[in-house]
Amino acid sequence: MSSTRPTSPPDAPAGEAPTARERLLHAALRLFAEQGYAKTSIRAIAQAAQANVAAVSYYFGDKAALYAALFSESFGDMQPLVDAFSREELSLREALHCYLEGMLEPLEHGEMARQFVRLHIREMLEPTSQWEHEIETGVRVPHEALVRLLARHLGLSGPDDGLERLAFSITGLAMQIWCQQDIVLALRPQLLDAPGAVQAWVQRLTEYALALVAAEAALRAAPAGGRP
Repeated sequence: MSSTRPTSPPDAPAGEAPTARERLLHAALRLFAEQGYAKTSIRAIAQAAQANVAAVSYYFGDKAALYAALFSESFGDMQPLVDAFSREELSLREALHCYLEGMLEPLEHGEMARQFVRLHIREMLEPTSQWEHEIETGVRVPHEALVRLLARHLGLSGPDDGLERLAFSITGLAMQIWCQQDIVLALRPQLLDAPGAVQAWVQRLTEYALALVAAEAALRAAPAGGRP
């Protein structure tokens, strides 16, 4: 999952109606998330987007390319976020805040973010060739950057299993919010849909992440060496 705003959110102000290309992306996201890749036809996407079937070929080429575009364009790619939180001049608090803010900002888009989670779940359950690409670009790249960041701030020469666990745990703080959106909205809706709700999560999760780093440092300083 990535970090930048969609090209044109569904709630765009009057006078900024989505283009045919954007409508196709929005319709494809909803249908692929609901039905999966195999059961979703180009004709159904075009009809939902109020566009001509030929528009899919014009803008994307084919169904596979449209599907791939959802992963790279719905919320942007991860590289800008990696570049932002990896800056050496940032304190650990600033870097973790930047990372978590980038991870959670798409939640501001409500239903579109929930559809994006469903799309990823569909892809995991019914994998296409896109899944391998998503692991490499959407998961491995930011994960390895986070590991390098943590190693630098903990004064380690390189990664080990303990550092990898720490990185996965910090990422998990953000991912649990992504994956539990429906549950949070059912039990405590103001935690996601109230003004400033996502930023409140960013602030709290930054503190939780710092506590995890401190715990890892304490484990490593213990007589047994923390058993990395």
